[in-house]
Amino acid sequence: MASLIGKFFLQFFEPLAIVGLFLFISILIVRSKAKGSQFFLIVALILVAIFGNSFFANWLSRSMEWRHMPVDVTTSKADAIVVLVDGVYPAESPRLRVELGEESDRLLYATALLQRGAAQGILLVGSAEETDAASKLLLELGLPEQVIFQSQSSDDIVEIVSTSAGALQTVGAKSVLLVTSALEMDRMRFAFEQSGLEIIPAPCDYHITKAYWDSSMELSLPNVLTHLMPNSESFARSVAALREYFSLAFYRMRVIL
Repeated sequence: MASLIGKFFLQFFEPLAIVGLFLFISILIVRSKAKGSQFFLIVALILVAIFGNSFFANWLSRSMEWRHMPVDVTTSKADAIVVLVDGVYPAESPRLRVELGEESDRLLYATALLQRGAAQGILLVGSAEETDAASKLLLELGLPEQVIFQSQSSDDIVEIVSTSAGALQTVGAKSVLLVTSALEMDRMRFAFEQSGLEIIPAPCDYHITKAYWDSSMELSLPNVLTHLMPNSESFARSVAALREYFSLAFYRMRVIL
């Protein structure tokens, strides 16, 4: 119940939800308090204009994603590979097989690392539904069943780290190749290091590549004119990057205090 209540209130702190609330408030008070209505309207428009701007979104995402670069699959070595599973959907009707989303390249990257001898096994971390689907996918990719392990946990980062660290310590693993998206790597690396494991970041799923960065941030007149208006993709990218910054700051403060 406490988890449900927490999720209910947290949804009102999402930037898009705040924009919607501010617009709603401005409509409610427009007749009685015109200046107050203008304030909420202006703040909502500023949030949309900044977060939805592609230049801002690309800069903010790059600042977090490029903190860690991918590891070399031919030279990297660790006791185990830990994959934070996402972007894998179970074979539920009408799907005929496990289907893949944007973040599923984590499993492809982990498979390449294992096949090159980077570790002896893969630990899949996520919900029961996600890890079961990921396990089936890895079997389809040709990995033997005995090298695939599961650590099923909730979305809570503390539970993820504690259950994963416990599973790794059981088999004597001390060093880990951590595979997740580049955007959340800094936060997850910091969290896993608190368990005493040696963490080797192995990020993937980059949204901002060097070629895309160079072309999108070019300050030419055509590029500026075609990227003036905010868009939903940039807004979502800005929010995701800001969430990572705030979450990382929260966990760092938690350790200090």
